[in-house]
Amino acid sequence: MPTIATRRDGVETRQAIIDAALDLFAARGFEGASTRQIAQQAAVTQPALSYHFDGKEELWRAAVGALFDRLGESIARRLKGLAGVDDRTVATLMVRHFVEFSAVNPQLHRIIMQESTQPGPRLDWLVTTYVRPLYASAVEILERLRGGAPLPATSAAHLYYLLTGAGATVFVMAPECERLTGVDPFEPTFITAHADLVVEMIVASVTQEQP
Repeated sequence: MPTIATRRDGVETRQAIIDAALDLFAARGFEGASTRQIAQQAAVTQPALSYHFDGKEELWRAAVGALFDRLGESIARRLKGLAGVDDRTVATLMVRHFVEFSAVNPQLHRIIMQESTQPGPRLDWLVTTYVRPLYASAVEILERLRGGAPLPATSAAHLYYLLTGAGATVFVMAPECERLTGVDPFEPTFITAHADLVVEMIVASVTQEQP
């Protein structure tokens, strides 16, 4: 029977592999990142990686799923803490939460952007398992801000991609931002200012659509 220390080592090894996989899949895409490179960055042997994950596809799903789960769990915790709060405040704080999460986890949107350029089984899995539920949650929050009035499909699409684009793109394209403007988008004051602007834009857009 394995000892606690052995089990802990296994958990730590698996997490190191997932962390390395996220960085490399985000930087190079699924095709560009090899399990050999991932094992090397995680400082584990190739057999150790193969012990935890049965191939690159399984590793990709585990790594991306872990990141989406992190987002979903953080959203659920935030919403639970906002029970009973007015809808405008909820929308404001949830938009801010999304921007701040995007700044800390730019791999999420880099991977989504890579997989979203063409149809395929990985995109189907992403949309079905994670993106569609997040989209539904975002639309529900925005509809509550409208006093419960349903968003037309076109408006929902515009607002969702306005939120994800405005909220995350600057962190996805951080190297360009630094070269273009001389600004580090991961600097805390920039993140706060960026969240303020995204909140103002989204909340204003939704409330203006009210009849």
